[in-house]
Amino acid sequence: MDNTTAICKYSHCLHSNREIEKEKAVRVGSSYYHSDCFKTKEDIKEVVNLFKTHINPNPVYAQLQSVINNIIFGKKVQSDFLLFGLRYYIEHKIPLNYPQGLYYVIQNKDVANAYNKTKTKEIKKSVEITEQTETQFKFVPTKNKGFADIIK
Repeated sequence: MDNTTAICKYSHCLHSNREIEKEKAVRVGSSYYHSDCFKTKEDIKEVVNLFKTHINPNPVYAQLQSVINNIIFGKKVQSDFLLFGLRYYIEHKIPLNYPQGLYYVIQNKDVANAYNKTKTKEIKKSVEITEQTETQFKFVPTKNKGFADIIK
């Protein structure tokens, strides 16, 4: 490892190779992260915070963290989907009383539909549609060829 690379400090690094170029990494203090690892880490932090603030002020943190880790790293659910689902439950006042209820959040069809609509809107916003100027084509006829030219 040289001065241009660093090791991703995320304990659940999402990459097979933890080594990352410093210029592509997210730097927090003296730690470096892959951008998606950092986003996952921050999403999990936000899920815990929302759960604590809106669902249960005194959860069993080991149990909550275990459920979140199983959903994201075991079941391979995107962290932003879990975060979206929890926000959806809070916004729509859907009862959720304990950490294991997060399994219902990720299976809820209404949550999945709302998430997909939101992602579609984000993609449409990120894709810039520009009008092309007229493209002109010029037809250049070639010498008439016949069947005899093919056989040559």
